[in-house]
Amino acid sequence: MTSIKLFAVGNTKAQQARHMTQQNQRIAFLGLKSKKWLGRPARPEDSLQYESLLEQGRLYLQWLDTIEMTPEIRDQRGMVTFLERMLDDARLCFPEDMVASAIELRDKWEAENWGSNAVVEEDPTDPSMSLDSEELVPDATVAPSAEGVPAVPAAPIVRGQLPPPDHPIYGEHGIMRGIMIVRGSSGQRIYRLNPRIPKRSPKVFGHNGIDPGTWFANQLVALHRGAHGSRMGGISGNTELGAYSIVVSSNYEDLDRDKGETLYYSGSNSHANTNPMTPAPSAPGTRALKASMLAGNSVRVLRSGGARNSSRANPWLPDCGLRYDGLYRVVALREGKNRKADNEDSQIGGLYEQFVLQREPGQPPLEELQRTSPTMAQRRDLTASQQGY
Repeated sequence: MTSIKLFAVGNTKAQQARHMTQQNQRIAFLGLKSKKWLGRPARPEDSLQYESLLEQGRLYLQWLDTIEMTPEIRDQRGMVTFLERMLDDARLCFPEDMVASAIELRDKWEAENWGSNAVVEEDPTDPSMSLDSEELVPDATVAPSAEGVPAVPAAPIVRGQLPPPDHPIYGEHGIMRGIMIVRGSSGQRIYRLNPRIPKRSPKVFGHNGIDPGTWFANQLVALHRGAHGSRMGGISGNTELGAYSIVVSSNYEDLDRDKGETLYYSGSNSHANTNPMTPAPSAPGTRALKASMLAGNSVRVLRSGGARNSSRANPWLPDCGLRYDGLYRVVALREGKNRKADNEDSQIGGLYEQFVLQREPGQPPLEELQRTSPTMAQRRDLTASQQGY
């Protein structure tokens, strides 16, 4: 079974920011030291220090390709300066493959306008989707940093095993294709995108090549397939262009109403407001749905099941995984009251915004999708996926 190395970087914003500060310093140090003492790009055989710095630098550039870039990250972490140093600073030199990776990152981020107006995911709450650097076991074969390397401690490098290509569940034709498992220090499974299998971009309006009724084992699989752009969040999109997709689940079952062809979908943070007169300021996901209503762009709707009693409370939800139920349009916006009062004596809840979405005609009937997806084989494979590979 093939194994790869990867950084054990947590998924919180603070952990990712700290990792970027660490590795930006190390890559600059690598380029400066290579130019000054070697007069050429370093090679692993030059020393253990160079070997370690090169490995960290290549893993870091791969990791950067997986994050959601934003103008805040760009400015706070100095990413423009970081790329300029790698590509244009004559005082530094790097191997050709690292320069090529930096060019790809620059072109990608510039084409996306550095993530301006993107709906940015909040910190994860599901431990199976989170990667905590304190819970993973570092790879004992990684050479320690030598004297002279910037003193900021690096995130540990861990070793993960890739699933066999012919594995019935995690392989090329399995329900978990594109996903790998990293083991924590206590043996818990943590799911990660497989870096050897590129994911499809979810930043597309319309079906994005996905047939209504397509089923996904979990939200990370839906992310890999390009169905939804968030590992945890319910809304994926752009605050100016509109929402690309939403996930309907039981999280807002006390506020939302799902009538199949018509959805009443609450905006982000609808539970939090206590003011009965004014809704809370619109979160980015809510602003994206407002943009969809104004622009008339269709939104992919995925229904997520598996939560306790969720399919009983909402019969349109699948009993496990996520099902893509086709395209809907945002046709109206209304307001409602939640059950969170501003004081114990008040019987009036806080105001929240709720969208009305209507399913577009000409798609397979929902009753048919509900009956055929997921299949018995998919349910069986989902249970078997817990055993890993």
